[in-house]
Amino acid sequence: MHRFALLVVAVTFLTSSMAQAASYQKTDGTIVDPIIDTGGNPHSYSGNNLEPGANLSSAVLPDANLNFADLTAATLTDADLTFADLIFAGLTNADLTNADLTSADLTSADLRFAYLTDADLTGANLSGSNISVWHLQAAAGVVGVKVMGNNMTGFDLSNLDLTGATLTNADLSYADLYDTNLNFADLYSANLTDAYNVETSTGSPYYYPNTTLPAGFDPVAQGWTLSPYCDFTPDAACNLADINQMFKAGDLVTGVATSVYTDRLDLVNNDTIDAADITEWLVQAATANGHGSPYLRGDTELDGHVDITDFNTLASHFDPDGVFGPNVWSEGNFDGDDDTDITDFNLLAANFSPDGYATSAIPEPSSVVLLLLGLGCVMFLCCIRSRR
Repeated sequence: MHRFALLVVAVTFLTSSMAQAASYQKTDGTIVDPIIDTGGNPHSYSGNNLEPGANLSSAVLPDANLNFADLTAATLTDADLTFADLIFAGLTNADLTNADLTSADLTSADLRFAYLTDADLTGANLSGSNISVWHLQAAAGVVGVKVMGNNMTGFDLSNLDLTGATLTNADLSYADLYDTNLNFADLYSANLTDAYNVETSTGSPYYYPNTTLPAGFDPVAQGWTLSPYCDFTPDAACNLADINQMFKAGDLVTGVATSVYTDRLDLVNNDTIDAADITEWLVQAATANGHGSPYLRGDTELDGHVDITDFNTLASHFDPDGVFGPNVWSEGNFDGDDDTDITDFNLLAANFSPDGYATSAIPEPSSVVLLLLGLGCVMFLCCIRSRR
């Protein structure tokens, strides 16, 4: 009798747990059951199923994986969608009033006619999403928002805090920027043709030679910061953070096709990120930093010297099979193929100039000996790793 009671309790608990699980409908009509979080585990959400027209007011869905979710005309007022993945989600006519979308990924989501009054979009990624006729002026916060490639023609962006916003390739023509805070915003290739009230905006955004500005507008007088093309981060400087970002795009020896997110890494404009772009970056960065000659492969610190310090960096990150990759420039990967190997060492050795390569100094014999000894150590480490 005792065992039977335990069995009943167990079955009741299991049934109850299953009943609490919720599902979501995808835009192609398929059902995902249960909802999974971004870590691949069942989500704790136990409210109404996520589907078109659903009442999801105050739903608690942080870190939920809702890619391709069909939430057309759903009520999501006061919902917690922080860090949720909503890539390609259908949110047409959805009510997201006062919803928390902090750091949510809304890449390519359909937000046409969505209600976002007082929604918090701080750090959200809206790249490639359809936000036509969307007015942001009532949003509570859009600090750090990414809206790469969006058509925002005629949008009312007045009084918004767009601090740190990524507005690359965004069409802001005829947008109203009255009292908009653009501090540290990234305006790479943004189009501000005939934008209204730009002179009343505040802060110092980063603009580039390919940023289209309103006729007669003086960005220098406005306090805006002109950045070189080799600045990807942006911070108006071309440094290790920038070239490392290029190396994270993929294997640059075989070449990587560009996308809306990586287009700015293609410095030679051939729709491919490869060795030519590395070379061009080294030229542009050296010029931007006041050097008379390009940075050389082998200079892990970009300090104008290829020396024992650079060799030690390469040796400590020696990874010929790319097991610990992707390896980046600052780790001794100079050709961009995800590993740090003998090819990279040869590049370093060919450019070895401990007294500074701008002076074309010939390395001292002692330095050459140390370098050759170091190569022996690297080859020894390579043999040991290959036997494991």
